[in-house]
Amino acid sequence: MITSPPRSGYVFLMSVLAIGAIAMASIGTLLVVSLGVQRSGYTIQQSSQALVYAQSCAERALLTLREDSAYAGMEDITFSGGSCSILRVGGSGNENRSLCTEGAVGNTTRRLEIILKRLLPSTQVYSWQEVDVFSACSYE
Repeated sequence: MITSPPRSGYVFLMSVLAIGAIAMASIGTLLVVSLGVQRSGYTIQQSSQALVYAQSCAERALLTLREDSAYAGMEDITFSGGSCSILRVGGSGNENRSLCTEGAVGNTTRRLEIILKRLLPSTQVYSWQEVDVFSACSYE
């Protein structure tokens, strides 16, 4: 009677190698995905901060404009984490004014465009919106 040599060690070794390869591929994929999520979270945080800076400049410009209707804008404000800019204020007098601000943190920029119906006695805002490109303000 001839018996074949046992191959249980060979099957076990191949199983361990296959499971190891699958585990390493899974770990690699998880690392790449987690780095992407971390970068996305950081970008979202910068974007939110840039919007806060743009809103801060808008509020400052509105207060200054109420005190001095001849306020022209063209002002840059630097914060510890970024900056904001008030572009040239459009219009003149008490009615139909436009105000645009940009907030920047790192490579992220957020823009606000504000159209005012009236400044005094109480400020009436016609629109206050975030835009990709300004249409009511100039960069001059």
